[in-house]
Amino acid sequence: MVARVTTVKVKPEDVEEAVRLFDASVMPAAEQEEGFMGALLLTREDGRALVIDLCDTVEHMRANEHSGFYQTQVAKFADKIVDRPSRAFYEVAVAKGVEGGLLQS
Repeated sequence: MVARVTTVKVKPEDVEEAVRLFDASVMPAAEQEEGFMGALLLTREDGRALVIDLCDTVEHMRANEHSGFYQTQVAKFADKIVDRPSRAFYEVAVAKGVEGGLLQS
């Protein structure tokens, strides 16, 4: 399993809307991608965020990048992003006990 970790900053006033957009638009599209195994969105009130998406193989992750899917999803946040997102890839060493869903505060 591999993880792509995207670091991004959005305008603080757009954090809630960015979370809604991620859950309503990005996640349903990602779930259709071959090899998709899940994703986490971590946010802070100051607008900093991490997106960790998981894929079964590096080949599927690369296909996701080369198809333009990743870029299309990032573009949905263009009016909210403050700095250019960065991303890195990791091998997942341990994955246990994570259940999905949007947390309500």
